[in-house]
Amino acid sequence: MSLWIVVLLIRLVQLQVVNREEFVRRARKQQERTVELAPSRGALLDATGKPLAVSVLADSVFAIPSDVENAPKTAAALAPILGLPAKEIERKLSNLDRDFVWLARRVPEETAARVRARALAGIRLTKESARRYPEGRLAAAVLGYVGTDNQGLGGLEYRYDGVIRGQPSRVTFLRDAAQRSYAVRSRVRTAEGTEGGTLVLTLDARIQHVAERELARALRETHAKAASAVVLDPATGAVLALASAPGFDPARFGDVDGDARKCRPVADAFEPGSTFKVVTFAAALDSGTVGENDVVDCGNGALVIGATTIHEHGHKAYGTLPLAKVLAHSSNIGSARLGLSLGRGPFYKAVRAFGFGQRSGIDLDGETPGIMESPPSWSALTLPTMSFGQEIGVTVVQLARAYAAIAHDGVLPTPHLVSEIRRSDREIRRVEPRPPERVVSSATARTLRRFMTGVVVAGTGQLASIPGYTAAGKTGTAQKAAPGGYSKDRHVASFVGFSPAEGARIVVAVVVDEPKGKYYGGDVAAPVFSAISAETLRLLGVPAELPDRAPAILEADLSLGTRVTGPAASLLVPASNRFGDAPLPDFGHAVPDLTGLSERDAVRALARLGLSARLSGNGFVVAQDPPAGGPAPTGRVCRVALAALAPPAEEAP
Repeated sequence: MSLWIVVLLIRLVQLQVVNREEFVRRARKQQERTVELAPSRGALLDATGKPLAVSVLADSVFAIPSDVENAPKTAAALAPILGLPAKEIERKLSNLDRDFVWLARRVPEETAARVRARALAGIRLTKESARRYPEGRLAAAVLGYVGTDNQGLGGLEYRYDGVIRGQPSRVTFLRDAAQRSYAVRSRVRTAEGTEGGTLVLTLDARIQHVAERELARALRETHAKAASAVVLDPATGAVLALASAPGFDPARFGDVDGDARKCRPVADAFEPGSTFKVVTFAAALDSGTVGENDVVDCGNGALVIGATTIHEHGHKAYGTLPLAKVLAHSSNIGSARLGLSLGRGPFYKAVRAFGFGQRSGIDLDGETPGIMESPPSWSALTLPTMSFGQEIGVTVVQLARAYAAIAHDGVLPTPHLVSEIRRSDREIRRVEPRPPERVVSSATARTLRRFMTGVVVAGTGQLASIPGYTAAGKTGTAQKAAPGGYSKDRHVASFVGFSPAEGARIVVAVVVDEPKGKYYGGDVAAPVFSAISAETLRLLGVPAELPDRAPAILEADLSLGTRVTGPAASLLVPASNRFGDAPLPDFGHAVPDLTGLSERDAVRALARLGLSARLSGNGFVVAQDPPAGGPAPTGRVCRVALAALAPPAEEAP
């Protein structure tokens, strides 16, 4: 008996001590079934802390088939509640080989309440993490969307999935010897890091809303196919808004196709047209090929390259123009001559330095590098046509980035969307973008800002003017490529610019794809730029540059001697009443050349000839319309652009 007891003790020690872990593992495998539930994702917050994407708990409906008493009857009862075909539910409930099947994931509260009220055998509910977008469709293409298991499928949700996605929770089912489930035991991980990291974005929900609102308005008014806009901080590269229209609901992303879900400002490449001329001017000025006071032969509207003749848009014909006027009038021939004067190698190098033909580095997947062939594959027409924005494909983000370099003294920033990653109140990691790079000199950037101010005041971009602020920019109107050449009725209208013209706080790029009716960038995209910029500057608290003036552009009829329109009349009263009798140059009876004159002297010069003045900006004259030398009939209005820094006295308007 003692020997038998010793044998039993040895066996018990073997089973319960030596081999304990192995038998526990086998028992769990036989008795338990663990189902992994989707993890709770971290939030996406805008720059002010406003939640753009959050995770909440929602009820999901599942079944334990072995516990279902009557599959057909249960399916018939659930079908109208869940909105699913009864046959599909019955098929799942009849599958006795499985002890767990999902019937519906993340159902509304009222649906969960109705399921709970029926108390059907074998039908259970459990809490799952669900993604919600408090601002609805706002920035949907940027934020992205998630799948059934809460995995990121697009936008920032996909790009930062490893950061946002947390640790999953698990539900354990206990089974008896007949493999029938008899209990449900929930086990949720509570260790630190269960919930994913929170992203703090550079986007400002208020500015994003303004951009999307104005794009939607542009689509309604022009019946365009699509539109895009980017609002960028030129000093840091922070993206304040990244808008696409039409948009979609990220909570119902399956209702639209992949083309509708893409983020157009980074995914769509297009021929930029005249907005690209700024890059050509920057390259030519910075290389010393041309000086800011030089004149350019625009060939009376034609340039012959081999057997091909390049024409000005709208059949215009310019002769010799000052460099600033080449940009203000958006001369294709003048821009082509600048490109040709540079040569293939230097031009290609300069364009690449501005970030074209390569990804911008924005932290968003799906970005295209654009289209730019290397010089060995260029034809004889590539260099001159690329100089005014053909034979090259760019994105809206690339254009905005290039203009940011001009606005920020020649330094090219890296656009970015995420500023911080937070895993807890104690752990905050700043996201540092790629360091900025200098692409042109400060002097070149300063000259271009003066030229681009003239585009808005007296050139093709007058509808881009912003009440209370100076603005600089460039219009673009490009024909879309078609088999055998370019389409005559499909265009891309664009405007890219910044404000204020000096010390810019924002860069705004607007592109409207295939507008109907009016299609010029100055008519279609420039007003959108103005609306977005005006509201953005107000939201950022940027003080108006012209605090004494409302509206920003004042008009004075100096020929009548006393009548002045606008609140700041003291600035524009007749010369004899305010400025005394100091001598002015004799301009004869033609429109005077006002370049380099102060505001006071410009008004005096116009008043002497009985002309009205329409002023924009502060400081010294950088552009005027009509140009100097034309007829000066009494009462004619002359538009005058002023900038804070005086240009050289010999500079042409």
